[in-house]
Amino acid sequence: MRRSLVVIFVAALAMWAADASFGQADYSLRTPGAELIELRAGYGRAVIGRRGSVLIRVSVGRIRVVDLPGGGRPNRSCNKRGVRVSRSTTQYRGTDVRCRVWSGASGGPWQAVINGRRIFAAGSVRGSLTLDAFDTGPRGTYRIAGGALRYWPRTARTFELWRR
Repeated sequence: MRRSLVVIFVAALAMWAADASFGQADYSLRTPGAELIELRAGYGRAVIGRRGSVLIRVSVGRIRVVDLPGGGRPNRSCNKRGVRVSRSTTQYRGTDVRCRVWSGASGGPWQAVINGRRIFAAGSVRGSLTLDAFDTGPRGTYRIAGGALRYWPRTARTFELWRR
């Protein structure tokens, strides 16, 4: 009987903790008017930014996170050590660079500039997305707001990410 009570108590405690952590983790995806984006195996340059939450991975290249004016610093978590290249920009470079960038409750507007090969990204962003594939070689694909997968453009093209 005692063992059953302990198991029930531990299960109830685990469910309470999971529910509490889910509420906090979900906050970063709550950007009103944000669009879902997805980048797959892109080769070239991608610029994502303003507000929201995005996971980024580049096999070979760099990710620059820029703190835009108009709020606090953006939140970021990366697997490589960053180098501050200006007062508002931190650069992460190398092989298999991975970052999560989000506005959060106190974070401000941001911009992620990704250059390299095999760029993957997914998230919920309100702002803009610019894609520019290399002139030769593979282009990669992208999807905005659950639409069809399309190839990256060979010349720079900017998409507005704002759900009305």
